[in-house]
Amino acid sequence: MQADTTDRIVGNPLHRIWAMYAFIAGFAVLFPNHPSTWPALLMMHLMIIALYWPITPFKQGWNFFTQRWPKPMRIIFDWLPLLLVPALYEELAPLNLMVHGGRYFDSIILSIEHSVFGMPSQDLAANFPKLWLSELLHSGYLSYYFIIFIPPLILYLMGRTRDYRRAVFTILLSFFMHYLFFIYFPVQGPRYLFPAPSGEIARGSMYQLTHKLLEAGSSRGAAFPSSHVGVAVTQSLIMMRYMPKLSIFLVVLTILLANGAVYGGFHYATDAFFGLVLGTIAVLIAPRVYNLLGGTWGRAY
Repeated sequence: MQADTTDRIVGNPLHRIWAMYAFIAGFAVLFPNHPSTWPALLMMHLMIIALYWPITPFKQGWNFFTQRWPKPMRIIFDWLPLLLVPALYEELAPLNLMVHGGRYFDSIILSIEHSVFGMPSQDLAANFPKLWLSELLHSGYLSYYFIIFIPPLILYLMGRTRDYRRAVFTILLSFFMHYLFFIYFPVQGPRYLFPAPSGEIARGSMYQLTHKLLEAGSSRGAAFPSSHVGVAVTQSLIMMRYMPKLSIFLVVLTILLANGAVYGGFHYATDAFFGLVLGTIAVLIAPRVYNLLGGTWGRAY
């Protein structure tokens, strides 16, 4: 594995960006609309800060484990930041409820949507009700999970840990930028306000799988900007540097994903567009943020 003296096992930029996000997102518990679970959420955020920007007692504990089992602890602390991101998604709905008490900002996004794009989240599937097209686009939407985890895994298995950490840092930055929108500017999206596309396309296996997954695990208020599109764009752009051949495949998947998000009625086109913008911004600012958090990025993008 590549040597990287700027990346400590604990307290490196991957962990510090987690601590920063936990601090900023944790302000939501100070708002008056508290659910009964708010103490648990507050405690979780405080624990994340203590874990990832460790104070002296925690440093001593981590040093004990890392000195005894350096390789396993290195792997755990390299992967934990990325693997914990899906768990954060589950808290977005209660956090934005704390801040806004059930108010959502769809009216603002819909005004942009109508004036710029029309209403493609309702019109695309109605105008192009082809089963093969629907299945292709819904498959593209589900490729989100492949896009997030497989490229970093390939880098890690190749021993390119320096590249892995910079790629994951950029992905985390993109996620957290989107998640802060979901907490402090929640938008439900068309899935909550309009009926799902119906007819022949509803018989498709990928259509049904996608809707079942969303019904089981989607967070209300997490539509704008589209983190599906934003994170996929981020991953595609950073892999243009680290794995150019794979990035071509990722770009194709990202295009299918973005169109599938709108075609399936999961996002407004405005969500997808601003996801693209925010995902690109994450890539552009990642080296500077990484350096500010104590790392040494090296050559910028």
